[in-house]
Amino acid sequence: MLVNSLLFGLLCSSTFAFHSTPSLSIRSVVRRSSSCRPNLGSAKESPENSGKVIIVGSINQDLTTYAPSLPTPGQTIIGSDFTKSAGGKGGNQAAAASSIGVVDKMHGVHMIGRVGNDDMGQSLLSSLQSKGVKIDERESTIEGNTGVASIVIDTTTGQNTIVVTLGANLALTKEEVELSLGDLLGNSESKGKGRDVALMQLEITPESTLQSLQTASKLGALTILNPAPAPEGWEFNDEWYSSIDILIPNETELASLCGSSSLTSWDSEEAMAKSLLEKGVRQAVIVTLGSRGAMIVDNLKTTMISASSELPCNSLPVVSTAGAGDCFCGALSAYLSRGVELEQAATMACGVASMSVRKVGAQESYPTAEEMPDSLRLDSIVYDEMVSVDESDEDY
Repeated sequence: MLVNSLLFGLLCSSTFAFHSTPSLSIRSVVRRSSSCRPNLGSAKESPENSGKVIIVGSINQDLTTYAPSLPTPGQTIIGSDFTKSAGGKGGNQAAAASSIGVVDKMHGVHMIGRVGNDDMGQSLLSSLQSKGVKIDERESTIEGNTGVASIVIDTTTGQNTIVVTLGANLALTKEEVELSLGDLLGNSESKGKGRDVALMQLEITPESTLQSLQTASKLGALTILNPAPAPEGWEFNDEWYSSIDILIPNETELASLCGSSSLTSWDSEEAMAKSLLEKGVRQAVIVTLGSRGAMIVDNLKTTMISASSELPCNSLPVVSTAGAGDCFCGALSAYLSRGVELEQAATMACGVASMSVRKVGAQESYPTAEEMPDSLRLDSIVYDEMVSVDESDEDY
Protein backbone atom coordinates (compact mmCIF):
# COMPACT_ATOMS: atom_id res chain seq x y z
CA MET A 1 0.00 0.00 0.00
CA LEU A 2 1.09 3.58 -0.66
CA VAL A 3 1.15 4.69 3.00
CA ASN A 4 3.50 1.89 4.05
CA SER A 5 5.79 2.47 1.06
CA LEU A 6 6.50 6.21 1.30
CA LEU A 7 9.33 6.04 3.85
CA PHE A 8 10.92 3.03 2.26
CA GLY A 9 11.07 4.64 -1.16
CA LEU A 10 13.43 7.25 0.20
CA LEU A 11 15.88 4.71 1.57
CA CYS A 12 16.21 3.12 -1.86
CA SER A 13 17.15 6.36 -3.60
CA SER A 14 20.88 7.05 -3.63
CA THR A 15 19.99 10.71 -3.18
CA PHE A 16 19.01 9.95 0.40
CA ALA A 17 21.43 7.09 1.16
CA PHE A 18 23.92 7.91 3.89
CA HIS A 19 25.27 4.41 4.56
CA SER A 20 26.68 1.86 2.14
CA THR A 21 27.55 -1.79 2.44
CA PRO A 22 29.84 -3.19 -0.27
CA SER A 23 27.72 -5.22 -2.66
CA LEU A 24 30.47 -7.75 -3.30
CA SER A 25 32.45 -10.24 -1.25
CA ILE A 26 30.77 -10.10 2.15
CA ARG A 27 32.11 -12.67 4.62
CA SER A 28 29.54 -14.29 6.87
CA VAL A 29 30.14 -15.74 10.34
CA VAL A 30 27.51 -18.20 11.54
CA ARG A 31 27.24 -20.80 14.27
CA ARG A 32 27.40 -24.46 13.39
CA SER A 33 24.26 -26.11 14.59
CA SER A 34 22.60 -29.48 14.41
CA SER A 35 19.28 -27.70 13.92
CA CYS A 36 17.46 -28.17 10.61
CA ARG A 37 16.72 -24.43 10.49
CA PRO A 38 18.09 -22.72 7.37
CA ASN A 39 21.06 -20.41 7.90
CA LEU A 40 21.88 -17.23 6.06
CA GLY A 41 25.52 -17.92 5.24
CA SER A 42 27.03 -17.68 1.76
CA ALA A 43 26.63 -20.58 -0.63
CA LYS A 44 27.63 -20.91 -4.26
CA GLU A 45 24.71 -20.30 -6.57
CA SER A 46 23.62 -23.54 -8.18
CA PRO A 47 20.38 -25.49 -8.72
CA GLU A 48 21.22 -27.50 -5.59
CA ASN A 49 21.18 -24.28 -3.58
CA SER A 50 17.97 -22.94 -5.08
CA GLY A 51 14.47 -23.06 -3.72
CA LYS A 52 10.92 -21.88 -4.12
CA VAL A 53 9.66 -18.46 -3.09
CA ILE A 54 6.13 -18.68 -1.67
CA ILE A 55 4.10 -15.58 -0.85
CA VAL A 56 0.99 -15.94 1.30
CA GLY A 57 -1.05 -12.76 1.39
CA SER A 58 -3.35 -10.23 -0.18
CA ILE A 59 -4.29 -9.58 -3.79
CA ASN A 60 -6.08 -6.25 -4.29
CA GLN A 61 -7.26 -3.97 -7.04
CA ASP A 62 -5.92 -0.44 -6.51
CA LEU A 63 -8.27 2.33 -7.67
CA THR A 64 -6.41 5.64 -7.52
CA THR A 65 -7.91 9.08 -8.05
CA TYR A 66 -5.73 12.20 -8.36
CA ALA A 67 -7.22 15.50 -7.27
CA PRO A 68 -6.01 19.05 -6.46
CA SER A 69 -7.07 18.55 -2.82
CA LEU A 70 -8.54 15.92 -0.54
CA PRO A 71 -12.31 16.22 -0.04
CA THR A 72 -13.63 17.17 3.36
CA PRO A 73 -16.63 15.25 4.79
CA GLY A 74 -19.68 15.91 2.60
CA GLN A 75 -17.67 17.59 -0.15
CA THR A 76 -17.56 16.51 -3.80
CA ILE A 77 -14.57 17.58 -5.89
CA ILE A 78 -13.48 16.95 -9.46
CA GLY A 79 -10.45 14.73 -9.92
CA SER A 80 -7.73 15.26 -12.50
CA ASP A 81 -6.82 11.64 -13.27
CA PHE A 82 -7.65 8.02 -12.44
CA THR A 83 -5.69 4.78 -12.63
CA LYS A 84 -6.55 1.14 -12.01
CA SER A 85 -3.64 -1.12 -11.11
CA ALA A 86 -2.77 -4.45 -9.54
CA GLY A 87 -1.97 -4.24 -5.84
CA GLY A 88 -2.16 -5.86 -2.44
CA LYS A 89 1.02 -6.40 -0.47
CA GLY A 90 1.10 -10.10 -1.24
CA GLY A 91 0.56 -9.59 -4.96
CA ASN A 92 3.15 -6.81 -5.07
CA GLN A 93 5.79 -8.92 -3.35
CA ALA A 94 5.11 -11.93 -5.59
CA ALA A 95 5.35 -9.74 -8.70
CA ALA A 96 8.67 -8.27 -7.53
CA ALA A 97 10.17 -11.66 -6.65
CA SER A 98 9.26 -13.08 -10.05
CA SER A 99 9.82 -10.09 -12.35
CA ILE A 100 13.55 -9.69 -11.68
CA GLY A 101 14.35 -13.18 -12.96
CA VAL A 102 16.46 -14.26 -9.99
CA VAL A 103 14.44 -17.24 -8.73
CA ASP A 104 15.34 -20.57 -10.32
CA LYS A 105 12.63 -21.35 -12.90
CA MET A 106 12.39 -25.00 -11.87
CA HIS A 107 11.31 -23.94 -8.37
CA GLY A 108 9.51 -20.69 -9.18
CA VAL A 109 7.57 -18.01 -7.32
CA HIS A 110 4.22 -19.18 -5.94
CA MET A 111 1.32 -17.06 -4.67
CA ILE A 112 -1.28 -18.26 -2.16
CA GLY A 113 -4.17 -15.80 -1.97
CA ARG A 114 -7.82 -15.24 -2.81
CA VAL A 115 -9.75 -13.06 -5.27
CA GLY A 116 -13.46 -12.79 -6.02
CA ASN A 117 -15.24 -14.23 -9.04
CA ASP A 118 -15.45 -10.83 -10.69
CA ASP A 119 -13.66 -9.12 -13.57
CA MET A 120 -11.11 -7.52 -11.24
CA GLY A 121 -10.16 -10.85 -9.70
CA GLN A 122 -9.55 -12.57 -13.01
CA SER A 123 -7.55 -9.58 -14.27
CA LEU A 124 -5.33 -9.64 -11.17
CA LEU A 125 -4.62 -13.38 -11.53
CA SER A 126 -3.77 -12.92 -15.21
CA SER A 127 -1.45 -10.05 -14.34
CA LEU A 128 0.47 -12.16 -11.80
CA GLN A 129 0.70 -15.07 -14.21
CA SER A 130 2.04 -12.79 -16.93
CA LYS A 131 4.92 -11.92 -14.58
CA GLY A 132 5.74 -15.59 -14.09
CA VAL A 133 4.02 -16.07 -10.72
CA LYS A 134 2.57 -19.54 -10.26
CA ILE A 135 -0.97 -19.36 -8.89
CA ASP A 136 -3.84 -21.83 -9.12
CA GLU A 137 -6.64 -19.88 -10.77
CA ARG A 138 -9.44 -22.22 -9.72
CA GLU A 139 -8.27 -22.58 -6.12
CA SER A 140 -7.65 -18.83 -5.76
CA THR A 141 -11.12 -17.71 -6.90
CA ILE A 142 -14.08 -17.66 -4.52
CA GLU A 143 -17.65 -16.38 -4.55
CA GLY A 144 -17.52 -12.75 -3.49
CA ASN A 145 -15.76 -9.47 -4.13
CA THR A 146 -12.07 -8.99 -4.85
CA GLY A 147 -10.18 -6.85 -2.33
CA VAL A 148 -10.09 -3.18 -3.29
CA ALA A 149 -8.00 -0.22 -2.19
CA SER A 150 -9.65 3.14 -2.91
CA ILE A 151 -6.94 5.80 -2.97
CA VAL A 152 -7.18 9.57 -3.35
CA ILE A 153 -3.94 11.48 -3.86
CA ASP A 154 -3.64 15.25 -3.38
CA THR A 155 -1.55 16.39 -6.37
CA THR A 156 -0.65 19.62 -4.57
CA THR A 157 0.76 18.22 -1.33
CA GLY A 158 1.26 14.54 -2.13
CA GLN A 159 -0.91 13.53 0.82
CA ASN A 160 -3.36 10.71 0.38
CA THR A 161 -6.27 8.87 1.91
CA ILE A 162 -6.73 5.12 1.52
CA VAL A 163 -9.67 2.88 2.31
CA VAL A 164 -9.02 -0.85 1.91
CA THR A 165 -11.84 -3.35 1.64
CA LEU A 166 -10.18 -6.74 2.03
CA GLY A 167 -13.04 -8.75 0.54
CA ALA A 168 -11.90 -12.15 -0.70
CA ASN A 169 -8.58 -11.86 1.11
CA LEU A 170 -10.36 -12.65 4.38
CA ALA A 171 -11.69 -15.90 2.94
CA LEU A 172 -8.26 -17.57 2.96
CA THR A 173 -8.48 -19.93 5.93
CA LYS A 174 -5.67 -21.37 8.03
CA GLU A 175 -6.68 -24.88 6.93
CA GLU A 176 -6.32 -23.89 3.27
CA VAL A 177 -2.96 -22.29 3.98
CA GLU A 178 -1.69 -25.40 5.73
CA LEU A 179 -2.80 -27.64 2.86
CA SER A 180 -1.33 -25.40 0.12
CA LEU A 181 2.01 -25.00 1.88
CA GLY A 182 2.15 -28.74 2.50
CA ASP A 183 1.67 -29.37 -1.23
CA LEU A 184 4.41 -26.87 -2.16
CA LEU A 185 6.95 -27.61 0.55
CA GLY A 186 6.24 -31.17 1.66
CA ASN A 187 8.18 -32.76 -1.20
CA SER A 188 10.43 -29.83 -1.99
CA GLU A 189 13.75 -30.79 -3.56
CA SER A 190 15.45 -28.01 -1.61
CA LYS A 191 14.12 -29.22 1.74
CA GLY A 192 16.99 -29.50 4.19
CA LYS A 193 19.17 -27.12 2.15
CA GLY A 194 17.44 -24.08 3.61
CA ARG A 195 16.62 -22.29 0.36
CA ASP A 196 12.83 -22.33 0.21
CA VAL A 197 11.56 -18.93 1.33
CA ALA A 198 8.04 -18.16 2.62
CA LEU A 199 7.02 -14.49 2.81
CA MET A 200 3.93 -13.14 4.60
CA GLN A 201 2.29 -9.82 5.50
CA LEU A 202 -0.77 -8.81 7.55
CA GLU A 203 -3.49 -8.12 4.96
CA ILE A 204 -5.15 -11.50 5.47
CA THR A 205 -6.53 -12.77 8.79
CA PRO A 206 -3.99 -13.01 11.63
CA GLU A 207 -4.93 -16.67 12.11
CA SER A 208 -4.05 -17.52 8.51
CA THR A 209 -0.79 -15.56 8.64
CA LEU A 210 0.29 -17.32 11.85
CA GLN A 211 -0.59 -20.70 10.35
CA SER A 212 1.50 -19.81 7.30
CA LEU A 213 4.52 -19.03 9.46
CA GLN A 214 4.17 -22.15 11.57
CA THR A 215 3.58 -24.53 8.67
CA ALA A 216 6.37 -23.12 6.51
CA SER A 217 8.72 -23.22 9.48
CA LYS A 218 7.85 -26.84 10.27
CA LEU A 219 8.53 -27.77 6.64
CA GLY A 220 11.98 -26.20 6.72
CA ALA A 221 11.44 -22.96 4.80
CA LEU A 222 13.05 -19.65 5.72
CA THR A 223 10.14 -17.55 7.06
CA ILE A 224 9.91 -13.78 6.53
CA LEU A 225 7.20 -11.51 7.93
CA ASN A 226 6.58 -7.97 6.77
CA PRO A 227 4.29 -6.78 9.64
CA ALA A 228 2.27 -4.36 7.53
CA PRO A 229 -0.13 -2.94 8.24
CA ALA A 230 0.92 -2.88 11.89
CA PRO A 231 -1.38 -4.88 14.21
CA GLU A 232 -4.25 -2.89 15.69
CA GLY A 233 -6.28 -4.24 18.60
CA TRP A 234 -4.06 -7.32 18.94
CA GLU A 235 -0.38 -8.08 19.35
CA PHE A 236 2.19 -10.76 18.59
CA ASN A 237 2.83 -13.42 21.21
CA ASP A 238 5.53 -16.09 21.55
CA GLU A 239 3.83 -18.23 18.90
CA TRP A 240 4.45 -15.50 16.34
CA TYR A 241 8.00 -14.58 17.20
CA SER A 242 9.18 -18.19 17.47
CA SER A 243 8.01 -18.85 13.90
CA ILE A 244 9.75 -15.86 12.27
CA ASP A 245 13.27 -16.08 10.86
CA ILE A 246 13.43 -12.53 9.44
CA LEU A 247 11.15 -9.66 10.49
CA ILE A 248 10.97 -6.55 8.25
CA PRO A 249 9.15 -3.60 9.92
CA ASN A 250 9.46 0.08 9.10
CA GLU A 251 9.91 2.64 11.88
CA THR A 252 6.18 2.95 12.61
CA GLU A 253 5.67 -0.80 12.68
CA LEU A 254 8.76 -1.26 14.86
CA ALA A 255 7.41 1.18 17.42
CA SER A 256 3.99 -0.49 17.32
CA LEU A 257 5.45 -3.97 17.87
CA CYS A 258 7.49 -2.67 20.81
CA GLY A 259 4.57 -0.78 22.39
CA SER A 260 6.18 2.63 21.85
CA SER A 261 4.53 5.77 20.49
CA SER A 262 7.65 7.04 18.71
CA LEU A 263 11.32 6.51 17.97
CA THR A 264 13.80 9.21 18.95
CA SER A 265 17.25 7.94 18.03
CA TRP A 266 19.29 5.33 16.18
CA ASP A 267 20.14 3.75 19.53
CA SER A 268 16.48 3.26 20.40
CA GLU A 269 15.77 1.72 16.97
CA GLU A 270 18.61 -0.73 17.40
CA ALA A 271 17.52 -1.49 20.97
CA MET A 272 13.94 -2.12 19.85
CA ALA A 273 15.10 -4.41 17.06
CA LYS A 274 17.24 -6.34 19.54
CA SER A 275 14.24 -6.64 21.86
CA LEU A 276 12.35 -8.41 19.07
CA LEU A 277 15.21 -10.88 18.74
CA GLU A 278 14.97 -11.44 22.49
CA LYS A 279 11.24 -12.10 22.09
CA GLY A 280 12.04 -14.94 19.72
CA VAL A 281 12.74 -13.73 16.15
CA ARG A 282 15.24 -16.36 15.13
CA GLN A 283 17.74 -14.78 12.76
CA ALA A 284 17.42 -11.07 12.00
CA VAL A 285 15.31 -7.93 12.14
CA ILE A 286 15.59 -5.57 9.16
CA VAL A 287 14.27 -2.10 9.98
CA THR A 288 13.64 0.26 7.07
CA LEU A 289 14.61 3.79 8.15
CA GLY A 290 13.50 6.11 5.39
CA SER A 291 16.17 8.65 4.48
CA ARG A 292 18.67 7.02 6.83
CA GLY A 293 18.75 3.69 5.03
CA ALA A 294 18.00 0.30 6.57
CA MET A 295 19.34 -1.54 9.58
CA ILE A 296 19.99 -5.28 9.83
CA VAL A 297 20.16 -6.47 13.42
CA ASP A 298 21.07 -10.05 14.30
CA ASN A 299 22.50 -11.68 17.41
CA LEU A 300 26.09 -10.89 16.39
CA LYS A 301 26.08 -7.40 14.92
CA THR A 302 24.16 -4.41 13.52
CA THR A 303 24.73 -3.36 9.91
CA MET A 304 23.51 -0.34 7.97
CA ILE A 305 22.76 -0.85 4.27
CA SER A 306 21.54 1.15 1.28
CA ALA A 307 21.38 0.90 -2.49
CA SER A 308 24.67 1.13 -4.34
CA SER A 309 25.63 4.66 -5.41
CA GLU A 310 26.79 3.24 -8.77
CA LEU A 311 23.41 2.03 -10.06
CA PRO A 312 22.60 3.39 -13.55
CA CYS A 313 19.10 4.39 -12.38
CA ASN A 314 20.57 6.95 -9.98
CA SER A 315 20.71 9.49 -12.81
CA LEU A 316 16.91 9.37 -13.04
CA PRO A 317 14.54 11.29 -10.73
CA VAL A 318 12.42 9.59 -8.08
CA VAL A 319 8.85 9.80 -9.36
CA SER A 320 6.85 7.40 -7.14
CA THR A 321 7.58 5.41 -4.00
CA ALA A 322 4.40 3.32 -4.28
CA GLY A 323 5.15 -0.32 -3.62
CA ALA A 324 8.87 0.21 -2.99
CA GLY A 325 8.78 -1.59 0.36
CA ASP A 326 7.00 -4.55 -1.21
CA CYS A 327 9.58 -4.55 -4.00
CA PHE A 328 12.35 -4.81 -1.42
CA CYS A 329 10.68 -7.71 0.40
CA GLY A 330 10.02 -9.63 -2.80
CA ALA A 331 13.51 -9.09 -4.21
CA LEU A 332 15.13 -10.01 -0.88
CA SER A 333 13.22 -13.30 -0.86
CA ALA A 334 14.31 -14.01 -4.43
CA TYR A 335 18.01 -13.50 -3.67
CA LEU A 336 17.82 -15.54 -0.47
CA SER A 337 16.22 -18.42 -2.38
CA ARG A 338 19.43 -18.59 -4.44
CA GLY A 339 21.71 -18.80 -1.43
CA VAL A 340 22.86 -15.18 -1.36
CA GLU A 341 24.10 -14.05 2.08
CA LEU A 342 21.68 -11.78 3.95
CA GLU A 343 23.59 -8.48 3.92
CA GLN A 344 24.39 -8.82 0.25
CA ALA A 345 20.85 -9.93 -0.60
CA ALA A 346 19.39 -6.93 1.26
CA THR A 347 21.80 -4.51 -0.43
CA MET A 348 20.90 -5.86 -3.86
CA ALA A 349 17.17 -5.85 -2.99
CA CYS A 350 17.50 -2.19 -2.05
CA GLY A 351 18.99 -1.61 -5.49
CA VAL A 352 15.98 -3.28 -7.13
CA ALA A 353 13.63 -1.09 -5.08
CA SER A 354 15.68 1.95 -6.10
CA MET A 355 14.99 1.10 -9.74
CA SER A 356 11.25 0.83 -9.01
CA VAL A 357 10.89 4.35 -7.61
CA ARG A 358 11.97 5.82 -10.97
CA LYS A 359 8.62 4.75 -12.46
CA VAL A 360 4.99 5.44 -11.57
CA GLY A 361 2.97 2.72 -9.85
CA ALA A 362 3.73 -0.44 -7.90
CA GLN A 363 3.84 -3.74 -9.81
CA GLU A 364 4.23 -1.99 -13.15
CA SER A 365 7.34 -0.21 -11.84
CA TYR A 366 9.24 -3.36 -10.86
CA PRO A 367 12.23 -4.07 -13.12
CA THR A 368 12.27 -7.09 -15.39
CA ALA A 369 15.17 -9.50 -15.80
CA GLU A 370 16.15 -7.71 -19.01
CA GLU A 371 16.28 -4.35 -17.23
CA MET A 372 18.46 -5.54 -14.36
CA PRO A 373 21.98 -4.03 -14.37
CA ASP A 374 24.94 -6.38 -14.09
CA SER A 375 25.54 -5.42 -10.46
CA LEU A 376 22.14 -6.83 -9.43
CA ARG A 377 22.45 -10.09 -11.36
CA LEU A 378 23.45 -13.36 -9.71
CA ASP A 379 26.60 -13.70 -11.80
CA SER A 380 27.94 -10.48 -10.26
CA ILE A 381 28.20 -12.07 -6.82
CA VAL A 382 31.57 -12.97 -5.34
CA TYR A 383 31.05 -15.69 -2.76
CA ASP A 384 33.47 -15.90 0.13
CA GLU A 385 34.13 -19.21 1.80
CA MET A 386 31.71 -19.46 4.69
CA VAL A 387 33.30 -19.31 8.13
CA SER A 388 31.61 -21.54 10.69
CA VAL A 389 32.00 -21.21 14.42
CA ASP A 390 31.15 -24.16 16.61
CA GLU A 391 28.55 -23.47 19.29
CA SER A 392 31.02 -24.64 21.93
CA ASP A 393 33.47 -21.86 20.99
CA GLU A 394 33.14 -18.81 23.17
CA ASP A 395 35.35 -16.51 21.10
CA TYR A 396 33.67 -15.57 17.88
